[in-house]
Amino acid sequence: MIKNLIYCTVCNQVIPNYQGFDLAQAKGLPGVEWSEADLASAREFLRTHLGHKLEEISVEEDSWVSEKPSHEPLRVSFCYAGNARKRFLLRRTKSALDQPAFYEIIPGRIATFNVSVNTQENDLRKEIFADKGLSPLLKERMENFIRVFRDEMARISPEKIEEEIYDEEGATLVYAGLNNSRWERILNRCRLYFDKAELEAVRRFVAENRNPPDVLSIQIERRISIIPLADDESGEGFQGRKETEEESETRVIALSKKRF
Repeated sequence: MIKNLIYCTVCNQVIPNYQGFDLAQAKGLPGVEWSEADLASAREFLRTHLGHKLEEISVEEDSWVSEKPSHEPLRVSFCYAGNARKRFLLRRTKSALDQPAFYEIIPGRIATFNVSVNTQENDLRKEIFADKGLSPLLKERMENFIRVFRDEMARISPEKIEEEIYDEEGATLVYAGLNNSRWERILNRCRLYFDKAELEAVRRFVAENRNPPDVLSIQIERRISIIPLADDESGEGFQGRKETEEESETRVIALSKKRF
C-alpha cells in the first residue's frame, strides 16, 4: 500500500506520491517499482493542478479496512490520511490489474462492527480426526467437547467481543483467540464427559489449536460502514481532530441497532 499522497488544497483531490514530486514528473528512474500507468497518472495530476497549492499527506497505516482480505488485488479499501493540520477519509479503488488504484477523499468516518461469531466446526472435526495423540474412542467422544465449545461460543455477544482478535490488515472476517477464563470454563464442563487421562489429552489438544487462526479460534464477521459527518465536523472541523475510542464505539452501536 502507498504511504504518502499528494493533496491539492484547491480541488480537494489526491494522488499517490510516487516517492516524491520529482519522481512523479520524471519519465522513469532505474529501480523504480511503479508501473508506467502509475507514473503517467501522477504526471497528469501534476499537470492538471499546476499552480495549485499541493501538500503531502501520510496514510495512517493501522487504519486500513476493506470488505476483502489483503491478498485480493481488486477491492475497495478505506483509510485515514493527513498531516499536522488536516485529516481525511480516503477511499482506494482497484478495479483492474492493469490500471493504477484510484484514491479519493470522501466525507465521513469509518465504522466497523461485529455482526456474528462462529466456530470452525468442520475444520475442527478434521483436526480431531487427524490428531495422532487422540485414541479412536476419544475421537468419537470429542463430539461432547465440540458441544461444550459451541455452548460457550453462544454466550459471546458480537458487539462486546472481549477476546484477543487476530486481524489481517482490516479484513472483515477476522479470528479471535478465547481468553483463559473461557477455556477454564470449557474444560471444567468437560469433566462431566471425560476421565482424567482423557481430559489431559483434551487439554493438550486445546493448547495446540487455540491460537488464531487455528481451528479452536472463533471467526468474527464484521461490516464496514461510512458514518456521515455531523454539521460541526464538516470541512476543517473534522480534519482538526481524531475521534476518540468512546465516540467511535457509541457510533458503531447506534448504527448496528439501526441496520438490524
